[in-house]
Amino acid sequence: MTNEIYSARVLLEGSGISLLDAARLIRNALDARPPDSAVPPVQFCSKIIEAGKRHVRSAEMSVAGGFALYLESKRHLRPESLRDIRYLGRRILASDPNLAKRRFSEFSPALCEQWLRAAFGTPSQFNKARSMLHGLFQFAMRRGWCDKNSVSLVEKRKIIEKEIKPLSLRQVKKLLRISRLPKFRDCSAGVGLLLLAGIRPREVRRLEWRDIDIEESAITIRSRCSKTGGARQVEICPALKSWLLESVVRASFPCAKSRNREKICPKNFSRKWKAIRDRSGFAGRWVQDSPRHTYASYHAKRYRDLPRLQLNMGHRDLSLLRSRYVNMCGISAGSARNFFN
Repeated sequence: MTNEIYSARVLLEGSGISLLDAARLIRNALDARPPDSAVPPVQFCSKIIEAGKRHVRSAEMSVAGGFALYLESKRHLRPESLRDIRYLGRRILASDPNLAKRRFSEFSPALCEQWLRAAFGTPSQFNKARSMLHGLFQFAMRRGWCDKNSVSLVEKRKIIEKEIKPLSLRQVKKLLRISRLPKFRDCSAGVGLLLLAGIRPREVRRLEWRDIDIEESAITIRSRCSKTGGARQVEICPALKSWLLESVVRASFPCAKSRNREKICPKNFSRKWKAIRDRSGFAGRWVQDSPRHTYASYHAKRYRDLPRLQLNMGHRDLSLLRSRYVNMCGISAGSARNFFN
């Protein structure tokens, strides 16, 4: 017994834990052992120690390390969504490398807000980054790196929406005309869908020719193409129908089957679409979402049927149309009729 006590003291030497403290810790561990357990006491204590070590290691995960794993877990998302997460995360981490090294459990709501404000200046960017960071902290909670999501208590910043004026009929025609030029003609169908159907740019880039039914005058936005994840159909107006038929002829597909398998937009569509806008006189003054707002405003003026417009736009309800999208100022009944015909 004396030899065992001496050996125990040697093992604990310099640890700051007395022999009595060690005995108490073992006793506490054994109190958790079920009376009918077949696991020997020493093995049971070893399991508790290993479990504790794993917990401590996981609780010490840094935000930078956690983000790398979070990004990997999102590989199944669309390329655009994955790119957004990567961009927002890397920008936050780069804005304060010292905070990036800190553990998830060390963050308070105030510190999260401070970090977001330092990385993003505009309210819209701040809110997007907040959503991404909230998802990251939820991921951390599920893995035991923290016991609460501090980002949940960070308030979104208020966005004061500026009025977006619809494009004039002359501007719409010019954009369409420029897209017909030989260097841009592979974009003409996509430009038509943006302007004459009000489809979101990212949705247009995901569409394939098989999603367009000229005979039924309908465009199917499949769930995998939709921003909101829900499928919908968008009407094809007479002007768009003629435009799409011309685009098919200009594209010179060898057969209908090969066309169906093709994306409507080329891979460099975003770059070419910007060039089309610049050539049309919008260099440095293009307002994002102008085509979508233009379509909604002309549709409201022409048909005065907001539920029908809501279905085409893919909105959950009418509130966003009324408050944000419909701006019929300066649109005559005649120009609205010409827009669709």
